[in-house]
Amino acid sequence: MNSDSVLVIYYNRRYNPLIIRDLKSRFKEVIALYIDEGQVRDIDDIELECIVAGADKFIYKDYRKQYAENFISKAIKANAIYQHGYFLSAALSRPAIAEAAVEVANILDINYIAHQFRGNDQARMDMNIEILDKIPIASLRDFKYDENVVNNYAAQYGIPQEFGCNNPYSTSENIWGFSIECGSLEEPETFIPEDVKEKLFEHALSATEPIFLSLGFEHGVPVSLDGENKSLAEIIEILNEIGKKLSVGIFDIVEDGIVGLKTRAIYQSPAAHILITAHRDLELYCSNRRENWFKETVDKKWAELVYSGLWYDPLLTHLNYFIDSMNQNVNGEVKLELGYKYVNVCSRTSKTSIYDHNLAIYNCGHLYSQSDTEGFAKIFNIHTKQSAKSKMRQIL
Repeated sequence: MNSDSVLVIYYNRRYNPLIIRDLKSRFKEVIALYIDEGQVRDIDDIELECIVAGADKFIYKDYRKQYAENFISKAIKANAIYQHGYFLSAALSRPAIAEAAVEVANILDINYIAHQFRGNDQARMDMNIEILDKIPIASLRDFKYDENVVNNYAAQYGIPQEFGCNNPYSTSENIWGFSIECGSLEEPETFIPEDVKEKLFEHALSATEPIFLSLGFEHGVPVSLDGENKSLAEIIEILNEIGKKLSVGIFDIVEDGIVGLKTRAIYQSPAAHILITAHRDLELYCSNRRENWFKETVDKKWAELVYSGLWYDPLLTHLNYFIDSMNQNVNGEVKLELGYKYVNVCSRTSKTSIYDHNLAIYNCGHLYSQSDTEGFAKIFNIHTKQSAKSKMRQIL
């Protein structure tokens, strides 16, 4: 295995050149890798910045399709939402980035992979790179340059001051969502600042009529939009464009982090909000109540594990088997109404649903008579009744 070379994953445009220079002093060969999961960037400019900083080679890897099919599809089937507002856009992308980087490293016979993440993401990247049998280097862990050096270098080489490059905010973006943290947002009582609002609502329309669309699912995975078959990545990109115009999928939450105690973040995940709303509804429609009750517990644990960076943990593997098994029956079409800041399910159809209007609660009189309810109610209530009586005796 080549120990003279390092593969550095591009992430932060401001710090990236100085990270490359530092690695160049430690390794004979530094290869810069840009993994595209749906970020909006000028790749040509970034390549030039990497080469000027000292990178021996620049590699662009389009990972949008694999990210959608191998990671996001699992999140949809798991109705993945962490603490009522975070669709795991960053947490889900980190094992995907690690996988993509290791694929390149294996081809190039490189053992060291450097990344540019902090906080929760630093823990996620370190774990996943190590599990995939490479040696991680957390470039910002021992970053020796202060902000003045970073700013001076950027000014000297014309590197733009992009929003979210620790100025004062930190952002993360891919096709599954956009997040903003740090700066004044670290104070939970602070209203969302105007510059953050401008970023979140830059594509929003001031007034618009509701939009109606339909999503087709096979085995829990979206396969069509308005009756036209499309790849999952294509569906996500289209829904992001629609959702941003309607300000759908924006959440302001204070969450329990991996590193530190709690952190506040603003999340914008239009496609995630739309797709998981539709999937959850169809899943409920196609499954029985015991499946649905237990699935809520499974989904919550799935989100907690992914948030914690435990993509390769055996428990997540076991949960995925259950989720896949249950979603074999989740097939059909969901029609949605999308308006300003809301997503509503209008209708759902499925050939694999267990629903039968003859067995609806008010339509099944032919199955039993009202007198049957007395015996059922007594049996159903016996545990609660006895427990309540016991507690009342203790109080009295």
